[in-house]
Order: sequence, then structure tokens, then C-alpha cells
Amino acid sequence: MSTWLAGLAGFTSGVALLLALGLLTLWRRVALPLDAQIGGLVMLGGLSWTSWRHLALAQLTSDQSLPWDYPAVLLAQSLGFYLLLLGVLDLRSARWRLWLPPLLLSAMVYALAPVQAQVPLAMLLGSAYAMHLGWRLWQLRRWRRWFRLELPIIALFAGMGLLVASAGVLTPGWIGWSSFTLLYSAQIAIGFALMGILIVAAPDVVEKTREAVAASQPSSALSRVDVEAAAARVRRALDEDGVYRDERLTLAKLASLVDLSTHQLSALLNGHFGLSFAQLLRRHRVQAARRMLVEEPGASVLSVGMAVGFASQSTFYVAFKDEVGLVPGEFRRQALGASAD
Repeated sequence: MSTWLAGLAGFTSGVALLLALGLLTLWRRVALPLDAQIGGLVMLGGLSWTSWRHLALAQLTSDQSLPWDYPAVLLAQSLGFYLLLLGVLDLRSARWRLWLPPLLLSAMVYALAPVQAQVPLAMLLGSAYAMHLGWRLWQLRRWRRWFRLELPIIALFAGMGLLVASAGVLTPGWIGWSSFTLLYSAQIAIGFALMGILIVAAPDVVEKTREAVAASQPSSALSRVDVEAAAARVRRALDEDGVYRDERLTLAKLASLVDLSTHQLSALLNGHFGLSFAQLLRRHRVQAARRMLVEEPGASVLSVGMAVGFASQSTFYVAFKDEVGLVPGEFRRQALGASAD
């Protein structure tokens, strides 16, 4: 048992460290608010600590009481999870009204509930947070197709929390502490693996989620913005400065160039241009590629795609065919044939 718990704790700690580094470095480009970053670190640190704490808890007998620090960390990590996802959703308006009630509820559970009841209650709170945020994502399904991937994962997180909560109710009367700790440690490791899968499958998940939120609330995001002037800055950055050629261009980077927040830029693109950031970027890159394919017939198709900002030949081919209806080589042949005629 100890070997399994130690192995799961080691895996969890390693993944937690990688995710923490990503939270502090890679995700800076999407400007997660401070409370979301703190929440994410609390969640990651709490889950890692919990996994190692299970090595000692597995030795408890049914007549021994649960240490006070264990439920406290469970409540903290559930709240951290909630704060992190609020920041990912970029719910800037009245955020305090969203995280203050869970904070007070967690404090009440810890202060008033018996120690033995705090474990299942903490897990139930975590499941409730996941279901609440899942519902908010479901409301954005019109603007974000990728939610078909994110929603099942969040639903699975909620289900895992309910499973551990049920096990907590049955511990230690029906289920021994060793079985409970093994179940929960395995759930934590699975949860971290799912987070890794989500990040690999949708590396731009934070940007795309925020874009969907902004698209659903364009009027509030642009209430203090000169829309025409902001739209002109966006056109200048794309048409004159050619920033679309930067293959690492992100929503946050373009927003800083045109003096807007990511929330405002998403709302502007969707409300004024009628396109998402990804669609607008793809359109400019394909238009530039069409010109280069004709004007520079000696350039290879791959070099053209890379020159206009595509990161790979496959993404270039897919985007070009979606926009034009032909693959780049066929388009060039037809265009140059028509010019010769």
C-alpha cells in the first residue's frame, strides 16, 4: 500500500510542479488575474500535499481521529480550483460576488462541522464548484465549439469529487483509511492526467475560453471603448504592420499592441468584425498566402505558408482549403494558368 501511495504522490507532485510553472510563465500571456493565479497554486500545492499526507493517514485505525490539517487543506484546494477557473473564464465583473460566498461557506464548514464530516463536505463543495462552472461553460456553447472537450472533463472532475465524498462518508466505519487514501490518491493522479490531456489537446484553451466569454458579453466589454478607433488600430496592426506573420501571435499580444484588454479585443472582433481572433488571423494569413503564391512562383508552398505565419504545412493546407476551396498548390496552378492565358 505504501509503495502505491508513494508512487501516486510522486507522479502528482511532478505534474503539479509542471503545471505550476506553466501557470506562472506560459499563461502570463493571457494575464490571469492575481486571485486566479493564487487559487491555482493553492490547488496544485494542496493536491500534492494531500497525496503525500495519505502515506500517514493510511496508517490510521478506525478509533483514531482525523488530523485537523487534512480537511483544512481539502477545503482550501477546492476553493483554489474555483478561483482558478473563474480567472480562466475572465469573469471580471463582480468577481468578488462569485468567490466570496464559496470562501465564507468553506470557512463555515471548517468552523462548525465535525472533523469527520469535513472531508465529504469539502469534496461535495469541490463538485458543486465544478458543476457551477460547467453550467457557465454550457451557456457559452454557442461561441465555443471546443467546450465539447472541456465540459466532459469538468463533469468528470465533479463525478470524481462525488465518488470521494461518498467514500469519505463511509470512512472509517465501512471503508478503512488505507482504502480511502488509495482511492483519493488515484483520483488526484487521474485528475492531473486529465488536465495534461486537456492542455495538450487544446493548448489555447484559456484564450479560446476567454474569447467565448467576451463574445457572449460584447456590450459590457466595450462600454468604455471608442469602437471605431479601436477597430482602426486593429486594421492597422494587421493590414499595415502585418503582425499576423508572427506565428506566435496570441490574442493577448495583439491586445497589447492595440491598447485593449484581451476581453475587450475579443468583444471587438466578434461584435465589430464578426470573426473570432482565430478566424481573423487565419483569413489574413490565407489572403497574404494567395498573393505570395502568385507573385512569387519560385517560392515553395511550404515557405509561403511559413512566411505568412502558419506554424506547419498541415495547418496551412487545412486553413487555405477552408478559406479558398483549393489546396495551395492547386490554387497556384490555376492562378498562374489563368494569368498566362
